[in-house]
Amino acid sequence: MERFLFRFLPRLREKDVVVITSKIIALSQGRIVAVHSLKEKESLVRQESEKVIATPWFLLGFKYGEWRPNAGIDESNAYKKLILLPKEPWRTARNLQKTLKKKYKLKRLGVLITDTRTKPLEKGTMGSVLAFFGFVPFKSYVGQKDLFGKSFKWTRVNLAQGLAAAAGLVMGEGKERNPLAVIRGAPLRFTERFGRFSLFVQPSRDIYRFVYGS
Repeated sequence: MERFLFRFLPRLREKDVVVITSKIIALSQGRIVAVHSLKEKESLVRQESEKVIATPWFLLGFKYGEWRPNAGIDESNAYKKLILLPKEPWRTARNLQKTLKKKYKLKRLGVLITDTRTKPLEKGTMGSVLAFFGFVPFKSYVGQKDLFGKSFKWTRVNLAQGLAAAAGLVMGEGKERNPLAVIRGAPLRFTERFGRFSLFVQPSRDIYRFVYGS
């Protein structure tokens, strides 16, 4: 994986964020499976999921903190095979960040591994965070005042998801062959302290749990 990045990335700068699609990570890990029937595919989805909900269209699998159609297993751009989500994406993001920092002699660098997701009650897909390392993913407005002097109590901007969605526009979903992107000038705080932390909430604390009954 490192050799691939060194070959195709431009010269990185301080405070860049390197965006990598999960599919490229998965391929480098050999996360490719051939299945020969719908039953085998469903069995694989259940194996890859922490929980499963059957729908009329596909199985929803809970994996890596989110509900994902077919547990994130991808059939696109995979000739007669299925590509699974990568193993240990958070550790992978951290390791790649450290490797790239050393290679390009940088002090502040972010790495963002993306997947594609859908949202309830909304058409279409968008780029989404699978894992990241090297930057604080939120901008908090809690305790600050709005235009009329009212204090924010809950508002936090999810910068990581915003970056993933923006990068997805460049990388595409079809045959663009752009599995890498570099984001420059993003308003981020860079840090080595955060790995997998508070990007997702537990289903029992999700404000939408009353809608879908989890």
